[in-house]
Amino acid sequence: MGAKVITYINEKGGVGKTSVCYNTAWELASQGKRILMIDMDGQKANLTFFSGVLRTDRMKTIVDVLKGGISLEDATVAVKENLYIIPANMAVAEIGMDAKISRFRSELKVVKDSYDYVFIDVNPSPGWGHYLSLSVSDFAVVIMLPDIASLEGNSGILESISEIQETTNEKLQIAGILFNRSNDRTNLGKQVQEVAKRMADGAETTIFESKIPQAVSLSECVAAHIGITEYDPGSRAAGSVKDFVAELERGVV
Repeated sequence: MGAKVITYINEKGGVGKTSVCYNTAWELASQGKRILMIDMDGQKANLTFFSGVLRTDRMKTIVDVLKGGISLEDATVAVKENLYIIPANMAVAEIGMDAKISRFRSELKVVKDSYDYVFIDVNPSPGWGHYLSLSVSDFAVVIMLPDIASLEGNSGILESISEIQETTNEKLQIAGILFNRSNDRTNLGKQVQEVAKRMADGAETTIFESKIPQAVSLSECVAAHIGITEYDPGSRAAGSVKDFVAELERGVV
């Protein structure tokens, strides 16, 4: 069947979406799974930075692939054993409607048998990059914080996913909603989770039981270009990432 294509997404910046994507990919690669990450955020290119890839205007990106000049394989950079990335530079911010969904799908089809998972990390602002990524994905993982602003972004992305399911990608499923920097001890955090649960039910999806805690080590590990499960393997944060990885794999069969 080939790789599962999963987009990590929200419509609000600062929710730690890229950190979750990177740490999930790192842990799966450490388990022997072959992972391809695609950085669709040309403004910040955090996934490219986390991977330790030097960002330059000359590097090949998904834009070059979508223009038809090169293949996905030609743009791929090795991060470590089993882990690869299509990096981003400022050109990715220029992705517009001339970028073809059919081209993206055909390129993914070529490489799917070479990987177990393809993870796409999009920029926070909704636009054509979101539409393009979700249109070629099998699953979406919605990342949110336990706060009111994240609920608003969550509502918007669930509506966008529903629209894409009806128009361009009927096979797209929401793997679930993941709480990042979770704090179950506050009343606000509990209230937000209750509202998010109702949203998830309405979208016929679920809230992941795993929650990623607030942890300094999660900031430190990305600065060191190392996944949390290797940087601080005995930490609560590393354990939560491993739990999420296991839960994700069970849910995207």
